[in-house]
Amino acid sequence: MTSSISFVIFFCLICSIETTIGPGSRKVPARAAEKVVSTPSPAAQSLPPTAPFEAFPPAKTNALQRRLVEENINPQIILETHESYCATCTETREFNNPSLVYVTPWNSHGYDIAKMFTKKFDYIAPVWLSVKRAGFEKYIIEGTQDIDKKWIETLKENNPKIRIVPRVIFEKFSVDDIHALFESEDEKQQLATTFAKFLIEHKDLFDGYVIEILMQFRGTSKPTLNHIISHIAEHIHEINDNDKKKEIILAIPPYDEIFDKNDFEMLYEHLDGFSVMTYDFPNREPGPVAPLEWVESTMEKFSKPENEGRIKVFLGLNFYGYRYDRAGSAVKKDQQQQYGMKPIVGRDYIDFLKKNYATSAIIYDPRVREHITVIQVRPTKQQQHPLPETIIFYPSLKSIYERLELATKLNVGIAIWDGGQGLDYFYDLL
Repeated sequence: MTSSISFVIFFCLICSIETTIGPGSRKVPARAAEKVVSTPSPAAQSLPPTAPFEAFPPAKTNALQRRLVEENINPQIILETHESYCATCTETREFNNPSLVYVTPWNSHGYDIAKMFTKKFDYIAPVWLSVKRAGFEKYIIEGTQDIDKKWIETLKENNPKIRIVPRVIFEKFSVDDIHALFESEDEKQQLATTFAKFLIEHKDLFDGYVIEILMQFRGTSKPTLNHIISHIAEHIHEINDNDKKKEIILAIPPYDEIFDKNDFEMLYEHLDGFSVMTYDFPNREPGPVAPLEWVESTMEKFSKPENEGRIKVFLGLNFYGYRYDRAGSAVKKDQQQQYGMKPIVGRDYIDFLKKNYATSAIIYDPRVREHITVIQVRPTKQQQHPLPETIIFYPSLKSIYERLELATKLNVGIAIWDGGQGLDYFYDLL
């Protein structure tokens, strides 16, 4: 009976959700999770009682050893095991290439994750800082009130090799600000100097930066933009900190019109890393967050030179997903059903499963290598194959494991957005 229900749901999804690997119409701003303005969910129907399943405590074996990395899963399995990370494996690495995790103030569990699993990471990037133009040849870095010195000290005690590289985003640059920066070498010099001075002032805390600039300056001159980036990197690399090199990593949207293979080759020698945002796949909604084939084709454009030994490229790994709630009935038979979209993170996904465990089903989509959670509507005479009431694309152990395998195959690192959005047992795989 269960298998027949799963088949019906999967058939409906294939018929109603066009999720081909080619580009589609959805373009969500990168890393917008928890900040997307979405259509409100429809009024809840009579919900079943809260799930009776208790979450298991931390375990002595990891998720792989307990055979939790499977295609066939259900709400009960997730509700019982999502907190049962391997407590004896927090210093043991399963993924051997470089790993970076972003930590955001609005998902504060990421601070605890970073402390719990510090030795599983090479880079931790707190999302605290932004850079702005404050006047003629004047730039400032804001967000210093969020800097948590004690937390950083704890991380470095846990793992002396950890590199703390705060993400710095370029914000509120007006057309005049961009024009001044692009036209004046003195402006470029002051911008680079601002980055260097700030890092010198905080050299005991920070080991470099992740800079996010490409989306903000899209449509501008690529050669000039690449020059600005390489100029910042040059100033950062000149900082002498007891022979410990300060590093600069560039966040890259997965769109050729913003950053392509030529840009990558131009900047490769100047930068220490490239964090590729291989999530928020552009497709017709509802749809997967990061189809595996699309991730692979995107990453193959950024392959390192043959003689290069060090890994500089990071495959983006989303620990968030998207929830689609049916917004109303289609007026005409051939009219596409409308869904309201909003991001979903681990704690919200668990709450959803607790409330809807009796009516939800989880299906693995082999086309995109992601699990789909749905609340299906009962068929009627008028609608033999009704569309699901709710569709959720949220990472699973299986989907994460397959992307880690891809990163190993391509010999690249991973960059997780973000640490506080996932489930604790995800980190057993790192």
